[in-house]
Amino acid sequence: MEETKDKNPLWFGLENEPIGTDREIIKIERLFSVTLPEEYKLFIKRYGGGYFAFTNIFSVKDSEWNIVQINNEIKLIKSHNFIAISENEVGDFYGFKVNNGVCNPKVKFYNHELDQIEETEYQNLYEYLLKVGLKQLGSIS
Repeated sequence: MEETKDKNPLWFGLENEPIGTDREIIKIERLFSVTLPEEYKLFIKRYGGGYFAFTNIFSVKDSEWNIVQINNEIKLIKSHNFIAISENEVGDFYGFKVNNGVCNPKVKFYNHELDQIEETEYQNLYEYLLKVGLKQLGSIS
């Protein structure tokens, strides 16, 4: 990611959030009563949230990108056991399925037109970021 960031600084010059702390991540996990995937936690602690090249990642900071605020608005946690961590800005979301309080690291896709969670090829957040955020190695969902 750092190499891509160095080669394409404009991709990373959009609105973003400060990095998150362990304390903020633990607070989010307690509010949702879940364990978030390690890749998400590491990304938040290194890069924060907001725009990331061609996608966005929800933040643990108190802002328009706040993961709790967004998930409370869309209500997919209760209806689909799904925590959204990114949106495509047309009403669909990428995120994690929750099973017994643990978020599966495989990134899923919420299709708002069908009101269902769909499989993706993204085994974890990093693969999603490479293929969607950086538009490498494949196409969007």
